Amino acid sequence: MAALRTNVSARPTSCRWDAVGGSSYDRDVSAASPSSPSGRAMPAPPGVGGRPASPGRVRSRARRAWALIGSLALVLLCALLAMSAGGVYGTETSTFPAPLQAYSMAGAFLVIGASVLLVWRHRHPVVVSCIATAAVLVVPTTALPALVALAAVTAARTGWRRWGLIAATYAATIVAFCWDLAGPQSYLGSFLGQATPGTAAPASLYALTPVAAAICVAPFAAFGIARHLRRERDTARDESAAANRVVSVLHREVERERERQTLARELHDTLAADLSQTALHAGALELMVGEATNPKAVSAARTVRESTQNSLDHLRQLVTMLRDPDRRLEEASALSDLPALIDDAVRSGTDVRAQLFVDDPASCDRAVAHACYRLVQEAISNARRHAAGSVVTLDVRGGPATGLTVRAANWLTPAAAPTSRGGGNGLRGMRERTELVGGTFQAGPTAEGTFAVVAWLPWSVAA
Repeated sequence: MAALRTNVSARPTSCRWDAVGGSSYDRDVSAASPSSPSGRAMPAPPGVGGRPASPGRVRSRARRAWALIGSLALVLLCALLAMSAGGVYGTETSTFPAPLQAYSMAGAFLVIGASVLLVWRHRHPVVVSCIATAAVLVVPTTALPALVALAAVTAARTGWRRWGLIAATYAATIVAFCWDLAGPQSYLGSFLGQATPGTAAPASLYALTPVAAAICVAPFAAFGIARHLRRERDTARDESAAANRVVSVLHREVERERERQTLARELHDTLAADLSQTALHAGALELMVGEATNPKAVSAARTVRESTQNSLDHLRQLVTMLRDPDRRLEEASALSDLPALIDDAVRSGTDVRAQLFVDDPASCDRAVAHACYRLVQEAISNARRHAAGSVVTLDVRGGPATGLTVRAANWLTPAAAPTSRGGGNGLRGMRERTELVGGTFQAGPTAEGTFAVVAWLPWSVAA
């Protein structure tokens, strides 16, 4: 891959830019970073590490643990009831014939297996419910496994599947009650007070099995349906909240666009006119003085005119970007523009000691590249304003695998008067620009007596 490798020597007059191929980034960027005059490395970019686990994940694991414990308890209860039913119907005390007793004992293991499947009733509700219901239909046993599976399937399914499985579970519960009434010890008959232990229940109780089955099936089906409705309510509430957030974001975007249009008009109507007038007067002064009369005044007037014209061009570009959002990225600066920016700073008298080591700069997203360009521009401008004459040490390096790291430092010179008074928004704007592309930013004095700016920008591939 192509790499942008640039090195500015200590003398501003002997700057040289070379483009070479191959990888040029060292992963230990702190060891290869530009150092201060005392020999110590500049501060490293902040916050490259793992994030702590969020409390929401901890609570989710706790809920899953309690759900697993509840499922295991239900499985154990259903298995114990299946073993109890097998003991009642399959022992010598049973009133059933010997073949049916053996069938009941063998069927108890089938129901125990169906009870174990209840652990996966939420993942495969229809399959588990069908197996549990079929086991209760064909084996003299308890109806609890089919009822537990019914609660899960009614919470997960709607339509004919839900009502079909409710009907199947209802039929299986009736069959289980009939087996109970036919056995030597009828729990339903004992509950109604019409069965003598050791004898079969009266035939009149069989007419009550549909009512008893409905009473047993209704709570489980209602629990599952209520759970399904609660889930739908929560989903609708979340979708409504998401829609409200989208509407709020769109409203803010409309307000920002209106503000941008207003700002573009004000910039064009005020600053553009003033800059044009300043450039015109500087050009007139350059012609009136003449090169032969006062060359220094002519050079100063030419510098003012060129600087004003450049500012006017930048202002027009900014107005275009504000008025046409689709052209913002087209007008954005690229990483390849950094050498020209540093060259201009050197020509204007700023002592910049720069190192640029960037792998495959053309693949970087324009938004990230533009943010990097503005960070370098503002760092040089701040050093020129607040520490005039101080050496600016600049290092920009990175690539697709590591992101971009920007480091800029200058010596603190309290005795030097600033060339101009800023509004205090430079560092704040640099931080905001960095955070907008997902990066991190630090700025402040260091122990070596320098003021350092350190930013890390994630590498996004250009569309």
